[in-house]
Amino acid sequence: MNSFFDSNDVNLSAFAEVCEQTTDAGAYPRSASVVDNLVIYDADGFRTDSDSGLKSELADCLKTGPGVFVVRGAFANQPMLDRCSECFAQIVAREAAQSEQRGDHFGNNQRIWNSLQKTCLADPQLFVEYYSNPVLHLASEAWLGPGYRVTAQMNNIKPGGTAQTAHRDYHLGFQSVATIARYPLHAQVMSQCLTLQGAIAHTEMPIESGPTLLLPFSQQYPLGYLAAGSSEFTEYFSKHRVQFP
Repeated sequence: MNSFFDSNDVNLSAFAEVCEQTTDAGAYPRSASVVDNLVIYDADGFRTDSDSGLKSELADCLKTGPGVFVVRGAFANQPMLDRCSECFAQIVAREAAQSEQRGDHFGNNQRIWNSLQKTCLADPQLFVEYYSNPVLHLASEAWLGPGYRVTAQMNNIKPGGTAQTAHRDYHLGFQSVATIARYPLHAQVMSQCLTLQGAIAHTEMPIESGPTLLLPFSQQYPLGYLAAGSSEFTEYFSKHRVQFP
């Protein structure tokens, strides 16, 4: 059996077959609903469920399900979120004054790299309040187990900003196709199990504000890192992606 693949091995039909599954709501009994194949939870269950059942359900969702879930009300302390947003604004202003202003690789937006450390240095008490959230902890442990490490960036999309292009994130998601092809397939798949990416919305985010574009089930395609930069896969993504306000 071959363990090494390149961009010639990706198959759009096989990818489409994976992505055109339908989420079975019955597989997620602790969820509140399923919307556009995304599994939606209410945060109260995360604060009261002390057994491993919820963690197992979340892990199954990420691995063999749509690959994404939403927790409504995960950060219920809005004044704390507002303080954090203000802290971010001050960091952005300070960094803009110290260096050339520019957007990152997704367009002309505002980005704070390593916002975790910078928030801690700016306001230690706020840092503790923000990152001690039990919902964040449970969701992280469900996929990564104990002893996970956290990194964070702040991203503020400006009105009229360019939307993200189809991509996969760490670890291999930012490597060239030639580099990805050097890794055996089992290592590419394993990479998905070593990281969990999430987003925390500090304000209401209607569709017009540009919530993250998602393609449910796409994480199940083993050659996904090799396929992400392909024009035909990007076109498929553009036609089938969903957003959650």
